Amino acid sequence: MGKSLTADRRNQIAQILMKDGSIKVGDLSRRFSVSTETIRKDIIYLEGEGIATKSHGGAIAANDFVERPLDVKEMDHAEAKAAIAIAAMDCIPSGGVVVLDTGSTTNAIARQLLLKSGITVFTNSVTIAGVLAESDNDVYLLGGLVRSSSKATVGGWALEALSTIHADVAFLGSDGFDGLPGPSTLSYEEAAFKRKVITISDLVYTVADSSKCSSSGLFGYADWHQLDGLITDDGVASAMLNRIQKETRVIFPQPL
Repeated sequence: MGKSLTADRRNQIAQILMKDGSIKVGDLSRRFSVSTETIRKDIIYLEGEGIATKSHGGAIAANDFVERPLDVKEMDHAEAKAAIAIAAMDCIPSGGVVVLDTGSTTNAIARQLLLKSGITVFTNSVTIAGVLAESDNDVYLLGGLVRSSSKATVGGWALEALSTIHADVAFLGSDGFDGLPGPSTLSYEEAAFKRKVITISDLVYTVADSSKCSSSGLFGYADWHQLDGLITDDGVASAMLNRIQKETRVIFPQPL
């Protein structure tokens, strides 16, 4: 029980750190009703995991684990994301049921779906629901707590809603997969959502540009063999590409 409480507290501290960029020992001690020494041990643990860097009176987030706002991510590798989105269209059957989770690449897929009709889309992205609201597709926004950074709904309500549907294909974003057996995300709640999506979908693809090869999130949501493919651009390093292709299909879009 003690180990479970410690792990849960450290996960929560990591999420606070990713959201706010820094933490104070005293604030966390009061928040979790534990001693400052306990919090310092938590910070030492997170520093060992490469998540935090100790600072005077607290810690700051390691750069790789700071979650950037979605509107900032939209500007990165926009051309690659647009090409990935076009390639994703070939995976959607006529009149199919699609799940899109939150992310800048799945946003690009949503924009391509504006050109389609008769598709049923389930999403936990407030942004995607807004993009597709005026399209000729049926769009369902799954309920839950809205995360400010990613504009995603998460939590038990969203997971319960997923349990009631069946999808032909799902497209999941990723914060990276460097050194991991599969894609990952910076949010524990979003990882839980992605894992549930995998169980209710016939086909599941991770969509991510090749820059994600050199980054990673805290929480893996699948191993590559659990997915039907990765849709990415041709910038993936050959060694990593070989590893991924042993586990799943890799789809490269046509250049724009």
